[in-house]
Amino acid sequence: MAEFSAPFDGSPIANQSQWSRMARRWGLDGVHAADTDSTVLKVAGNGTGNVVLQPGEAFVNGFYYLNDAVKNIAVTPNAGTVARIDLVVLRASMSAKSVVAAYKTGGTSAPALAADEDGVYEIPLAQCTVAAGSSVVTAVNVADRRWFTSAGTTPGIPGARRPSVRGRLLTEGTRLYVGDGAGWQWIGSPGVEEGTYTPQWSSGSTNFHWGSTSINRGLYQVRGRRVDLSIHVVVASDPGGSGYADPLNVALPPGYPCTTAYRSLFHFNFFSNNGEGSAVGLAMTYPDQSTTKIARLRYSMTNGSGQNAVPNAYAMYANTPFNIRPGDIIDISGSYWTS
Repeated sequence: MAEFSAPFDGSPIANQSQWSRMARRWGLDGVHAADTDSTVLKVAGNGTGNVVLQPGEAFVNGFYYLNDAVKNIAVTPNAGTVARIDLVVLRASMSAKSVVAAYKTGGTSAPALAADEDGVYEIPLAQCTVAAGSSVVTAVNVADRRWFTSAGTTPGIPGARRPSVRGRLLTEGTRLYVGDGAGWQWIGSPGVEEGTYTPQWSSGSTNFHWGSTSINRGLYQVRGRRVDLSIHVVVASDPGGSGYADPLNVALPPGYPCTTAYRSLFHFNFFSNNGEGSAVGLAMTYPDQSTTKIARLRYSMTNGSGQNAVPNAYAMYANTPFNIRPGDIIDISGSYWTS
């Protein structure tokens, strides 16, 4: 196959096929409308032998289409004994050298769209149901089937936004918004789609591990300044018991320290496979001590058995209240904000 490139001086776009091939790379085929509620190129039935097409513009197979006035399109009568499902389409034809709105008959299901980019190419505008023996389409028997196209994402400057356009995307720096017609609603910020790491455990400033064959896995996802985090541990060896005199700590994902504004909370669950029961509680950051760790795993207890007994919360240690041993499981999950 020969190489081709254009347009250059001495190498212009020489025919409609070359134009179509180039122009359809600029954007998707479809109706040009700022809002899907717009009546641009919308089709309606009125109970006569025609359906009505509203003015509007579109791209079809790389070619521009304009209808600048209300247009009646004749309904093909249904001589059959069952209802027929038809389409109103925009049809681009290389041989006819035109794009026109056309009525296309089907059967018990809608007809297939022509999709020959070098011949006839169609996009849908509406689906019409014609009753058996009828030649009219009523309003309730027309379903909107328009494909839409747009200018893509619109860049903006914070504090100087253009009016909201429903369904349009807006970027401000690295933040993404969608318009609802009244304002711009935030939908996303850059982050990490999914990341894993090996959490470093410690007792105070002393690091330790749960054994070379342990499962010690951290999974996180970042959206803007928020980090969703899960940590799962299956212990393979005793970390040392009484050798660690400070509460258990575990590292946050590298590069994502917690905010210093407040303590972030996580759920945690400890399950003993050594007959010592289980504990459920809250893990938390202590940003005044460290912004890179979950500094406490705390569980609730009371100072008595009565209803009025005062509750209290205690920190988990490597040997208190459980002597953590092989087979024991620790799970932590929650979200926190970065600095």
